[in-house]
Amino acid sequence: MFRYLLLALALAAPAFAVDWRDRDAVVAAAAQNHPTLTRLRTEAEAARERVQSAGALPNPMVMAGVQDKQVDLRDDEMMTMIMVGASQTFVRKAKRDARRESANLEAVALERELDAARAEIERDALLAWYDLAAADSQWRATEQVREAVEAIVAAARVRYEVGGAAQSDVIRAQLQQSGLDQQLLALNGRRRAAIARLLPLLGLPMDTDIPRLELPETTAALTVGPPVVPDNHPALAALDAEIARAEEQLRLVRLIESPDIDVEAQYGIRKTQTDVFSVVARIELPIRREQIEPQVREAILLRDAARTRIDEVRRELLRALGEAVAEHDESEEQLRFHRDVLVPQARLAFESTLAAYQSGGASFDAVLTTESELLRLQLQYYEFLLRHAQAVARYQALREGARA
Repeated sequence: MFRYLLLALALAAPAFAVDWRDRDAVVAAAAQNHPTLTRLRTEAEAARERVQSAGALPNPMVMAGVQDKQVDLRDDEMMTMIMVGASQTFVRKAKRDARRESANLEAVALERELDAARAEIERDALLAWYDLAAADSQWRATEQVREAVEAIVAAARVRYEVGGAAQSDVIRAQLQQSGLDQQLLALNGRRRAAIARLLPLLGLPMDTDIPRLELPETTAALTVGPPVVPDNHPALAALDAEIARAEEQLRLVRLIESPDIDVEAQYGIRKTQTDVFSVVARIELPIRREQIEPQVREAILLRDAARTRIDEVRRELLRALGEAVAEHDESEEQLRFHRDVLVPQARLAFESTLAAYQSGGASFDAVLTTESELLRLQLQYYEFLLRHAQAVARYQALREGARA
């Protein structure tokens, strides 16, 4: 009985456990068994298997039968014979080399596409994790301010009961508290949206429970470099392979003018006469230029289009890198200013105004104003923290192979 219980628990357990607070572990889990990566990996392996066969000679053909049998099914002593034979097409070495290299370049392109897809999946998982952590951090900050507003409501109620404040102060304090409740609802919705993006990347059920996360209070360790596209970028390497493959296809088209040779040998057995044999060689005559020249022009145009695509992709990557660097720089400056100046000033203003209000030295409107400003700046701080971290994530993903 105990054995069956253990088996049931094992079947009910998830395929893998995720440490949700470790963003690197979440990213690794997303890339571990993603179906896109599995498909591309399988396609690349299949392309590798095609390389060897692409340059092989075609299989020989064998034949056997009866030749020159009379229509009345009688044998003709001179003509009727039992025939056996074989034929082989000899493909020129240049063609076989070009086909083998073309298949190899197809495998290379798929492998580079696999690298790009992995970088994109890891980026998407990291961005979703940051969105989730930012929503939770803002939710926590809003909840802290809400607790402070509860104190404001209590103070306003006490002052109203002793005749030191108007009833409108209590109502406005309660309205401010309701506004914070609405803000919490919106942040919970943002959290659910981030979870909806993250869980499918990990292949987990949509009802998977994720604990509250928290953005790091500083992202100073996350840095970017200059907006320069590396020459070995997988997207560019894949296009380089496509260009080289187009060159091989052009080479193959031009080799049409050097056709293959087909050799056929037959041996005929005659009952009453001497056996006979024949050897025949066949070669195509490439005299119809209307079949060759359009194919050559097509191959040249496809190669040139692939070359243009490299410049197009390089510009797209450069634009995306530049945007990531610009967002990183702006958010870093804003973070420093919020952390060192704005948020501390707003917190000090709120605490001092609240203390003054409780002692009768400040108006109720002043308390609400400083409270709203503190919350706004705290939420802004986490928003810039999110933008900074996501800018670095995009930059690193682009450098590692993600496409713009």
